[in-house]
Amino acid sequence: MIDDRTDAEKARSKRVHAMVMIILGAIMSLCALAAGLIAMSPGVFPSWMTGGWGRRETPAYRISSKTLVVFADFNSNALSRARVQHKLVLLHLAPFWSREARLMEETTYADSKTAAWIAAHLVATRADVDERPDLASLYGVGAWPTTVLIHPDGRALAGAARLTPRLLMPWAGLILETLKADASKADGFAADARRRVEAVRRRPEPAPGPDDAVWGGVYRSPSEYAKTLADQTFVVLSGDVLRAKAALRFVEHFMSLPGGGYASSVSGEVRLADGRIEEGASYFAKDDAGRRASGLPVVDRRLFLGPNADMARAVLLSKAATSAQKAHARRTLDLFRKQPLPETVKR
Repeated sequence: MIDDRTDAEKARSKRVHAMVMIILGAIMSLCALAAGLIAMSPGVFPSWMTGGWGRRETPAYRISSKTLVVFADFNSNALSRARVQHKLVLLHLAPFWSREARLMEETTYADSKTAAWIAAHLVATRADVDERPDLASLYGVGAWPTTVLIHPDGRALAGAARLTPRLLMPWAGLILETLKADASKADGFAADARRRVEAVRRRPEPAPGPDDAVWGGVYRSPSEYAKTLADQTFVVLSGDVLRAKAALRFVEHFMSLPGGGYASSVSGEVRLADGRIEEGASYFAKDDAGRRASGLPVVDRRLFLGPNADMARAVLLSKAATSAQKAHARRTLDLFRKQPLPETVKR
């Protein structure tokens, strides 16, 4: 084909083409920078990135969707499989009580395109941070759920929290493409991820959330209505006698197990008989009769040695504890002294 344009027209066309390429290059660079910041973020994404879980006005009820991602346990077998398949490991790291972890499982991991992409490109694993505090310390980014991309040699390459369906694939895909082009960049990713996790470790533990005026005890945060044993222990040790009494009353009625021991947590939402989930903001706004009419939240009855020992010690030291509560604390300590510990306790 003969190009019959004048020299001036050709020059102008070249200038326009060059300008377009410069603009596109700048846009791609900005996108790469943003994705890189997302990939290496040590904490929660801004609400405009994640969809603002916990920040939007929450409906009273939701219907959950089934998770489509098939998760294996995070262990040496998963790392070996990743090494053989030349993949990275995706670790979904969250405690049992985390509402936002369930939201991610009901949205991001229930998205068919995301699930198919993960199956094709990653080895999907999960772990409960109450069972595996070692993993929480090694890979946690300061918020739950944490999503970590891990090299087959066990090094974290990137971690983020509360990834929505529109973010997970671009976030993980950028890292995969970068390593595909230059595998040596894994060292840089790992070093930066390690620095950011160390920064998270230096942060002070956040104080528990507000008090439950009906049942007593404290919520995990203003938007997370779960109650953990560790948070109740914090209040018992706080020196605030009124709050301590309320927390001890809640623990006695909902978390003290027959024969000794304390449950790990109490869920911050309730699954109704019709399958819907009543959100904590709606459920816990009710009085005792209203709550019981909807049903009781799930209690995680697993025994964990550290939190149980801490609570038993706090009860025995507390001036707010009753004689019955102190007796249960002693039974708890005797339970761990005399009986073989189940696997969930050994940590």
